[in-house]
Amino acid sequence: MRTHYLSPSNNSPGFELKTLVLGASGQIGAYTVQDLIEFSKAEVIASSRKLGNVKKAMTDLSLADRVKLMELDASNTDAVAKIAKSEQVDTVINCAWYQTNIAVMNACLRAGAHYTDLGGFFDTCLKQLEFDKDWKKEGLNATIGLGSTPGLTNIAGAAGAAKLDKVDTINIYCSWGNTLPVKEPGWPGYSIRTVMDEFTQEPVMWLDGKYSKQPVLSGETTVTMQEPIGKVTAYYVKHSEPATLGRYVGKGCRNVTFRIGFPSTDFATFKTLKSLGFGETEAIQFGDQQISPLDCLTAMYQRAIAKSRHDPQPREEYEYDAFRVDVFGARKESPATVTYHIITWNDPQRGISSARDTSVPPAVVSQWQAAGKIKEPGVFPPEAMVDPEPFFIEMGKRKIRVEERFIETKKFH
Repeated sequence: MRTHYLSPSNNSPGFELKTLVLGASGQIGAYTVQDLIEFSKAEVIASSRKLGNVKKAMTDLSLADRVKLMELDASNTDAVAKIAKSEQVDTVINCAWYQTNIAVMNACLRAGAHYTDLGGFFDTCLKQLEFDKDWKKEGLNATIGLGSTPGLTNIAGAAGAAKLDKVDTINIYCSWGNTLPVKEPGWPGYSIRTVMDEFTQEPVMWLDGKYSKQPVLSGETTVTMQEPIGKVTAYYVKHSEPATLGRYVGKGCRNVTFRIGFPSTDFATFKTLKSLGFGETEAIQFGDQQISPLDCLTAMYQRAIAKSRHDPQPREEYEYDAFRVDVFGARKESPATVTYHIITWNDPQRGISSARDTSVPPAVVSQWQAAGKIKEPGVFPPEAMVDPEPFFIEMGKRKIRVEERFIETKKFH
């Protein structure tokens, strides 16, 4: 393990938060660091498995002289605990792959630091919740699954449930795209490894009050998303929201589903990658080297993201992430529906992509943990810990747009 320190120009008294960001060389991790620097009084340690990668990412965002750079493997519990303790960080944000979540949580327990991450892809999420007693004992908070989805979507689901007396169903939809004249295959604002998992692992929904496995890319339905998307075909995909929302919002919630409406070009690309075996983790021979197809694809994806930071950006909003959350239930014994439309466009003024909707939520909640705004000890999903309206206001400051629509049926007889 190596460390590299460039004396931060903002290294002065008055910091409200000191945080360690793991996986800061990736698209999401780099934007998380940027949000902490620009919107919080934060002293940040930006780390990655390779020092050169995180140094380049911070340099590309003009942040290299404002953060402490460090080579650190998120899967190495001992190393993460040692750094978090010696640096006396308040919080740790894990933007590395979700397979490292539990290792990092164990490190935080040793170091006495609060914790957030981008999600555990259902199975890991449920395992993380099992550590609740340990975190309560240490008086620390871990609010997990804090990207755009899971994260924003969970909080929207909880916000809608709070406005109803009874909740029956929460349906969540995700899509993305761009408005350029020539549509090229793109990538969602999250890990390509997660995309491959979504195309290869059976999704689990919360149906009739229990977990129910479904076939990969089943549950096909047509949903109307906000403009400029319109109608899109969406499919069940394995995700963390059905793992927790039904249990934590209560009010009799029987069903929680999650679907993605893939843009057609992207859908074809991902299906081809799956067919070629790029989702496989078993190493195969490449010349005199052995590497798994998934690791190869990940490296190619990270290289493409790094190169794209230097591409000239159109001086207009042209690419977006979009979510729809429908909460069905009753209020005063009458049927009612609360719908949230969430959309994030690229920010041409700041030169940041729509992927910031995944990087901003953990930055905000990390600040809230340090400030004592989120202080209940234990391990929780976002719907259990995050106050929706103040959170949505913070999203609005970053041009992440949340709209709420309430439909209530009234009978005059």
